[in-house]
Formats: sequence, structure tokens, C-alpha cells
Amino acid sequence: MDANKEEARKVFDEYKCKGVPHLLFVDNKGNEVDRIIGYLPPSEYLARIQDIRNNKYTLNDYLAQYENGNANAELIAGIAMKYEDRGDSDNAKEFYKILIKDYPDPTSEYYQRGTYFLASDAFKNGIPMALNAYIVSFPDSPFIEEAFYTMAYHFADKEMREDELKVYAQMLSHFPDNTGILNSYAWRMAEIEINLEDALVKVKRAVKLSEDDPNSQANIIDTEAEVLWKLKRFDAAIEAIERAIIIDGENQYFKDQKEKFIQSKKETGQPV
Repeated sequence: MDANKEEARKVFDEYKCKGVPHLLFVDNKGNEVDRIIGYLPPSEYLARIQDIRNNKYTLNDYLAQYENGNANAELIAGIAMKYEDRGDSDNAKEFYKILIKDYPDPTSEYYQRGTYFLASDAFKNGIPMALNAYIVSFPDSPFIEEAFYTMAYHFADKEMREDELKVYAQMLSHFPDNTGILNSYAWRMAEIEINLEDALVKVKRAVKLSEDDPNSQANIIDTEAEVLWKLKRFDAAIEAIERAIIIDGENQYFKDQKEKFIQSKKETGQPV
């Protein structure tokens, strides 16, 4: 189903799906059996589908094991993550709390995921310092970047611009050489047309840092071009997007961007 179409969107929303691709498996009564989120190699897809067909590694399978007394950290985390995938925060929270209480190992991937989920859930439910406290308490957590993005997207959605900008400042300070964060910041500044000169500095740094990954670099150069366009530096924007096109000449979006920049230049009366 095309998630952009109304019929698919209703199903997508009904089952609280997030992200695409998203394979949802339901029984003949419409009850969810399991889901596969994201891309997998074909062989892994087939193996996972076969497991779902045999009720292996599904939520019902995990719950049956738990009720039979076969509890361990991996099983409880598996249950919590299944509920999390379904958008069932209450049950996910319940099992993450069990995990953290009964298996308090800060080095465990499951423990780290559980502590992040609880902090994120608290933040989303009105405790504004929950994620900042998490970042301070677990500075080596693999979920620090996600914690920053959760705050930034929340403040963006609520149009709390000052708080959003503070989060980006914290994130950039914490990850000064992260090309994804540098690029995201620059693109967001272009969207809201704030701090454009700083955004240009940051995205140029990201372009330089991504020299060993041409495909990623092309997308970052596109951000550079967008920032230049917002600064009304049309010649520089055109030159930048042409660099992206040299890397990925089949990308129609880049070509459309170039036409957008050229049209803006024409509208100012400048020769093209």
C-alpha cells in the first residue's frame, strides 16, 4: 500500500505505524501478529516472515514464555520493544521498568534502550528536563543523539523556537563533527530562515567531513545550496547544486533544485 494515499494512511494511523517500509501482519480478525519495520536483505525478510507464520519471536510468543516463568533480560526487552513498535507506550513502559529493576546492567544494550525510552516518555508527557537529565546521567549512551533529536522535533512541532534553537546548540556542542547533525541543523535553519550565516559555516564543514562518502556528500551539498538560496546568493547556490549533480547526475531532485535557483535569479532581473 502507498502510505501517502488516504486508504493506506487510515491503516497506517490505526496501527500506529511509523516509518517506511513497514510490513504489518494481522490475523483474519484484524488483530496484529507482528510487524517488520525498515529494510532487511531478502533472505532475512523470508526468514522473518517464516518465523511470524510459525508464531516465533512474536509478542504472543514472548508473552507466553514470560507467563511460563522463562524471564530474562532479552525476553523482557523483546516484549517492551514489541509494545514500543506498536505505539503502546503504557505496556512498553511497564516492561522496561521491570527490565531496569530486575536486570540493572548499565552496559547492557537493553538497559540503555529502556532508560532512554522512559526518559523520552517522561519528556513527551510534560517533564521538560527528563531528556536533559538523561543526557547528563548517561553521557556514553548510544541514544544521546536520538534524545537531542526527540527534543528538537518536539519543540519544532510546538513552534517553541527558542527552545528548539537551544537544543541544536547543545547538540552541535556535543557532536561537533557529526555530519548528519551539522546537515540537519543547516537544513532546519534554512526552513525557518534563522542563523543562515552560521548554517552555511556548519554545512560547509559537513561537506568537507563527508569527502569519503560521495552519496552522502551530494545530499549535504544540496543543503549548502539551499542555504545559499535562502541567503539570495543565487550564483553560489547554482554552483553548489551543480557539484551535487556531478556526483549524482541521475538525481531529479537536484536538477529541480537547480531550476528553482535559476528561476529565482531570473526574477531578480539578473542575467542567467
